[in-house]
Order: sequence, then C-alpha cells, then structure tokens
Amino acid sequence: MSFDLSSSSAQVPLPNFIATLLYPWGGIKIGHDEIVKLPTYLAEGCIPVMHGMPPYDYFAIPPKSGRIPIHRTDVGTILLADLIGARSCIFVKDEKGLYTDDPKKRPDSEFISEIGARDLLEKNLDDLVIERPCLEILQNSEVLDKLQIINGLEPGNITRALQGEHVGTIINKN
Repeated sequence: MSFDLSSSSAQVPLPNFIATLLYPWGGIKIGHDEIVKLPTYLAEGCIPVMHGMPPYDYFAIPPKSGRIPIHRTDVGTILLADLIGARSCIFVKDEKGLYTDDPKKRPDSEFISEIGARDLLEKNLDDLVIERPCLEILQNSEVLDKLQIINGLEPGNITRALQGEHVGTIINKN
C-alpha cells in the first residue's frame, strides 16, 4: 500500500507530521535514498513514510515551459507504489474523490465512484484530482491493480480504505 498525503495548501512537512503520528505503531520518516532499506523496515514492523515528490536528483522530464516539473507528488507516489510491488495506491486528498469537473468551482459536477483508467483517459476530463500520468502508470504497471482517491479530512476514511472498504473513487487498471 502506498499513500499520497500531499496538499498544495500544506504548511507543515507532512511526512514528518504523519511519521510522528504513527510513531507508536512504528512510523518512521524515510527519504528516497532509503528505498533500498524498505524490506528491512517492513520486516521490522515499521511504517515507512516518505514524501511523494519524485527524486529529481536522479531524473526529471523538463516541462515544455516554465520551471515547475511536470511530474509532481501524485506521480512520485504511484511510481513508488509500483517500485515496491504494491497492489493498490491510496491518494489522500481534500476531495471525496474524482468528479466530472472541479466541484469547488462547479458544484453541479458529478461524482465518479468507480472507473477504469482507460475509460477515464477516453473521457479526457479537463480537471482531475490526480495527475493524468498516474493513469498511464497504473495501466502499464505489472503489480498495481487500482488506485483509490479518498478525502482525508473525513474521519475514518483512511482506516476504512485500509480495511478494503470502497471509500471515495476507485480507478481500476483497465
């Protein structure tokens, strides 16, 4: 299982905060350079927590314009999930899940409970709650079956999602 706990409005380094909250159960903050230690951390019962930003010190795809990288925390998170062999990836956002448009700007947007990555790409929606390359990564992954988008501001959602409950939006590989 892999999580994206990023927020564009975050003022606190979230991985540090989340690792601190999870400390009683083995939470530990790790960096990209510690990915090779994941099997050891997991074998010891630790809960590794890291930021989702791709490791730009190793690679970066230049943007067509500007300086902001085209792949950000969503892509970094799903790449990490794929790397460690996760079957699913949970994105914790401040939205219920995926909508046909941005529900903050267009309250009449329809909620999408479950959809396949291919179908979602074919819809070519203007606004997605996750970065579009995540859908291609999901389709090409040899291990990931789905990703799930949940609202982390609703109490109990993370626990329910971890227990396999359908919370928010599920995007299936196909």
